[in-house]
Amino acid sequence: MKKTFTIFTILLTYLTISFASILEKIEKERIKVIENVAPGVATIFTVREVKIPNPFAGSPFSEFFGIPNQREFKQRQEGLGSGFIVKIDKKKKLVYLLTNNHVVENATNIKVQFKNKLILDAKIIGTDKLADVAVIAVPFKNGIEKYAEKHILKLGNSDKLKPGMTVIAIGSPLGLKWTVTEGIISALDRAIEGHPGEGFIQTDAAINPGNSGGPLVNIKGEVIGINTAIIAGAQGLGFAVPINQAKWIMEQILKYGKVNRGKLGVVIQPLTPELGKYFDLNYGVIITQVMKNSPAEKSGLKAGDIIIAVNGKKVEDPNDLQKYIMRTMPGKKVVITVVRDKEKKDIEVIVGSWDDDIDTGNLQELEVKYGLIVRDITPQIVEKYRLPKVPYGVIVYGVKFGSPADEAGLRSGDIIMSVNKHPVRSAEEFWKFVKKAEKSGRDDVLLKVRRGSTVLFTVMPLIKSKR
Repeated sequence: MKKTFTIFTILLTYLTISFASILEKIEKERIKVIENVAPGVATIFTVREVKIPNPFAGSPFSEFFGIPNQREFKQRQEGLGSGFIVKIDKKKKLVYLLTNNHVVENATNIKVQFKNKLILDAKIIGTDKLADVAVIAVPFKNGIEKYAEKHILKLGNSDKLKPGMTVIAIGSPLGLKWTVTEGIISALDRAIEGHPGEGFIQTDAAINPGNSGGPLVNIKGEVIGINTAIIAGAQGLGFAVPINQAKWIMEQILKYGKVNRGKLGVVIQPLTPELGKYFDLNYGVIITQVMKNSPAEKSGLKAGDIIIAVNGKKVEDPNDLQKYIMRTMPGKKVVITVVRDKEKKDIEVIVGSWDDDIDTGNLQELEVKYGLIVRDITPQIVEKYRLPKVPYGVIVYGVKFGSPADEAGLRSGDIIMSVNKHPVRSAEEFWKFVKKAEKSGRDDVLLKVRRGSTVLFTVMPLIKSKR
């Protein structure tokens, strides 16, 4: 009995020592990863000018108290975010960093602080609002090129990620520079409203304001995502742009100065288990509407077709289709495999441009200009927000206080059905009608709006374009 107890004690001691040794090795590896990655991470400081409404405009109190009689005031707003070194261009003498679009959007001044305490002015090379990615650069100055060359972060492969993998986030949350948090990948391909085709990484690594734009790295120290969003009031819910998506966007920006996305011109919905049973399929997406004069219509795609593959790549859900098409260069030919009347068909489509009629850059400018974000009404949005059934229209996703949209009385959740009596079937079409009204010299546009069970009309003032 005594001998058995001694053997058990020795074994337990050995296991305890071995376990402690393993933990020590894990800790050392983690520290090594952080020490290698942190110098490539930077803190980004921004300054913006924001307009705030003047409550005394037009009031007799304005003159009495000596307040300028203008509708708006400009106010300085400071921002904070993170970024990381990805590339050096010796010909242009620039060090490139990746960050989020929302970190630098509309900034009038950008400064970047590196871990060696060097602070340099930066400029925006290109941005992409849809994926929330931006490329910025600092010039070769004060030896930054030598520092950057040693600390370019290695970009991993986000297509090989799996839930449960360990990740580390590095950034400057709430101004606490080079803060490190650890967690796991909670889920992949998460859809975030307003970012179609951009399947985000979900993680429980603590992310706070200021982390935005910083890297999410794996245990090898490779960047697998850009920390981008949190859900207010939630805990353990953070999101990151997959690095493969960010790499593609960066390449587009550096090569073309903008992001060229492809478009089919269809409205789609997921294949539910009930529908799958009816069509004898367990994957794919259903085309519910084909837009007029779109690449889809020209190629012969029809409402009711079930798309199951693009160039042989399986389409499991709407996000897959959006990702494949949006990453295809406009003008390129793709083979869309559909099931029509329970028979497979391969249809060749020449992909159109996301920028047709109105380019993305102008769209972003118009959203800022009018303080209004509208989105296409999809079956998913109808189901999620329990919207009333309408034959056409766009949903109001956001309204900025004091903007022309706010002046018109628009609210989030409203459905804009027409502009100047023209039916609106997409966000793109909505802004096309607004731009047309601007160019014609009109002072405002008439909007027909569905709010709950009520239909009403309102007028939105126009900010005339310079001619």
